[in-house]
Amino acid sequence: MPAESSAFLLTEPPDEALSHHPVSLGWSGTSSFLLGVLVILCMVVLYVQVSSLADGAPSRARHGLYTDERAELDITEVARLPQGAFASAPDQVSRGFTRAAQWFRLETPPDLAGEAVVVVQPSYLDDVRVYTPDPGQVTGWRLHQLGDRHPAPERSRMDLGFSVAFKPQAGEVVFVRVRTLNAHNIRVRVLEPSVSDRENAALLVGFGVYCGAVLVLTAAAAVAALAYRDRHWAANAAFQLATLGAMVFFFGLGGQFLLPDDPLLADQLASWFGFAQYFTGALFYRQLFREHGAPGWLLHLQSLLLLFLPLQILLTIGGRFDLAMQASNLILPLAVLASGLAVVFVRSDDVVLLNLLRINTISTTMFFVLAYATHRGLIEARFLHLYPGVFISLVTAVVLHLTLLRRRELLGREQEGTQRTLALVRQQVQFERRRRQEDGRFLGMLMHEMRSPLSVIAVATGALERKLGAEGGGHGLGKSAERDLRRIGTSVGQMRSVLKQVQAVSELEHHMGGHDSSERPGFVQDRCEASALVGRLRALLAQEPRMDTSDLVPRASGRLVRGSAPLVEMMVRNLVDNALKYSPPESTVRCSCELRIGVHDEVGLTIRVTNRLGPVGAPDPARLFGKYYRAPLAHQHSGSGLGLYWVRGTARLCGGDVEFEQKDDDVSFGLVLTFVGENE
Repeated sequence: MPAESSAFLLTEPPDEALSHHPVSLGWSGTSSFLLGVLVILCMVVLYVQVSSLADGAPSRARHGLYTDERAELDITEVARLPQGAFASAPDQVSRGFTRAAQWFRLETPPDLAGEAVVVVQPSYLDDVRVYTPDPGQVTGWRLHQLGDRHPAPERSRMDLGFSVAFKPQAGEVVFVRVRTLNAHNIRVRVLEPSVSDRENAALLVGFGVYCGAVLVLTAAAAVAALAYRDRHWAANAAFQLATLGAMVFFFGLGGQFLLPDDPLLADQLASWFGFAQYFTGALFYRQLFREHGAPGWLLHLQSLLLLFLPLQILLTIGGRFDLAMQASNLILPLAVLASGLAVVFVRSDDVVLLNLLRINTISTTMFFVLAYATHRGLIEARFLHLYPGVFISLVTAVVLHLTLLRRRELLGREQEGTQRTLALVRQQVQFERRRRQEDGRFLGMLMHEMRSPLSVIAVATGALERKLGAEGGGHGLGKSAERDLRRIGTSVGQMRSVLKQVQAVSELEHHMGGHDSSERPGFVQDRCEASALVGRLRALLAQEPRMDTSDLVPRASGRLVRGSAPLVEMMVRNLVDNALKYSPPESTVRCSCELRIGVHDEVGLTIRVTNRLGPVGAPDPARLFGKYYRAPLAHQHSGSGLGLYWVRGTARLCGGDVEFEQKDDDVSFGLVLTFVGENE
């Protein structure tokens, strides 16, 4: 059966963390320090008050204690021992987890008339034997066999503990032998029947209230785990359920009502519930503190505590339950250390949640300290040490539930904020799409309205040129008019080019803002053969006298690139026009192509246009591809600042990109095209 170590089993402080961009509020602030002091004082006062209320009546007998280290003496041998062999002892003693037998000599007072009751606690002692005087027995003593390893129906009294009624004579002596491997504290008293019944009833009521509270919290945690699909609630529900199961068996109710005829199975279940209680609690705490910023080394320390569980299981299976229980004494100091350190390193950007975590950690740590001090004999053992997990597990269950409720509230607020942000983003996207649609309609209307005047101007200019040619010119006025007409024709061509770019950019932005694949342009799905594409570009650019296309050699025969051939030609034409426009008038513009090699294979083709820097100078790389960007000295040339913006946007829609590179006085733009398959 599990041990008194359930104190730490119920509340072992482990680890896990939550918070986006957690802010460490530290433990150095005055308010935080005062909070810690207040929690410690409240914990100590509450513990002392509850202990004093639960201690019950003192024993009516005078106690002596003798330890039979080898557990070999029988009642006749012990009864013959001199009174001086029994050390004076209080009602409750801390003996540790040992195989030795403890013999209690209870000398009843002369004024104890009528019936009396011997009460032995806690309810999970392995072997309890009460010997009352009986001249009719061969040994002179009547044996009352008790203990949680003996069937409950054979007991004369069904109390939450082990009790035997007898009728003492004045100064009569009763012996109680206790041998157990799972309890650290043992309490033996001789009480009047009315007092014993009253205490047992109060204990039943208190335990019922405890079970009801923990059961409600467990059910609420389970419902929250299912509703929110939250592992923290699920871990807490498992922890509280294991705690409730362990307490039911610790108080002997499992052996009395669930398995009355199989005490050994009930004892084993109590042990496994205790181990499960520790394990689920350790995992839950580790999960919680890790989420709240516990450092890695502290998490490793808390993980070390989990290693004791398989050790205790192996020792139990191997029949060394005493060592399994003694391992708890090793865990307790580590648990106190880990719990105390967690107070310092817990982080949260919510003060309420942070303080709840600290209250839970401080209260657990203080209880560990009190329990450990009691085990070492530094503090007098009280009734609560017989069932140490009840007090702290109830406090822990309430605080943890409040902590998870606060966490759920914060997550709900965060989700609401995310939903509001998402709704705002959607509104902005819809507004932007509507604005682009309106801009597109406006630009369409504007371009339509401008095309007609430009066409009229172009036709009139052509007519005037023909008229001047028919008249033969020759006058200075005629030559001047011809120059003006050529300028008008050039300006009309530039205006048509700008309008064409504006329309292309408008269409590009419409496609870039599309969220449905059906809104994507057709050229994204178009394919062209790489080698043929390069050949067409070479033939097209060879007409420019300043172009050097010697390195524009067809490559990757049979490979397909994404994008239609006319579209790629238009993108390359934009890059070439820019290079011709902004390079020195007598310089050469080079166009080349190169394969892009991935980890294992060719992944694409780059068409590169390189030119010398001209009077305009180098562009700003950070703003080069921005909409409407033009270099400060570029305004002497016609242009809209939309060409490179359109080329890069279109290339990216096709799965490629445009690269810019500057080396000394040379600048180059590389149009990256990606391979999408083989030509069949």
